Amino acid sequence: MARERIETACGGKKVEITNQYIINENWSRQNERTWANSITINRMKVRQDSAINPFSDLSQSEILSKLEEDTAFMYFTNIRLKTGESYDNKKIFFDQDNGFYWGSKSRFNSSDTVKKIGNLQKNNWYKFSDLGTIEVPYIFVYVDSTNNVHRFDVWHANY
Repeated sequence: MARERIETACGGKKVEITNQYIINENWSRQNERTWANSITINRMKVRQDSAINPFSDLSQSEILSKLEEDTAFMYFTNIRLKTGESYDNKKIFFDQDNGFYWGSKSRFNSSDTVKKIGNLQKNNWYKFSDLGTIEVPYIFVYVDSTNNVHRFDVWHANY
């Protein structure tokens, strides 16, 4: 299993993403009460007439201009742990029941829910957002043919 780990700039809270799970140190019991332990995952596709090399040092503008959302895969949830569980290094698995439901298709449609969304698939791009990381609104990942995750953070900045 491949993993990519990075610390966010402010506060040093870890957000780790693999093809099987995410760990987000920004989530907490306190945030559960305010519905702030959220996550949105969109599968992305390369825009028509574009090319993008996930093995190169991509700029933010390249990522944002060459990828678009694949409307067939969008999931969101508010993370809530079971009593007795801790957010410290808690893995939220994509292909296991974590004790909550994932919504799909639209935040305005609460009828389409699933317990598992499946592991991130090889040779695909994904955009993670709503992670509680103020300085990094989007984390893009590419899962290569060996399930290694290549990560590209999009920062709040003039790129």
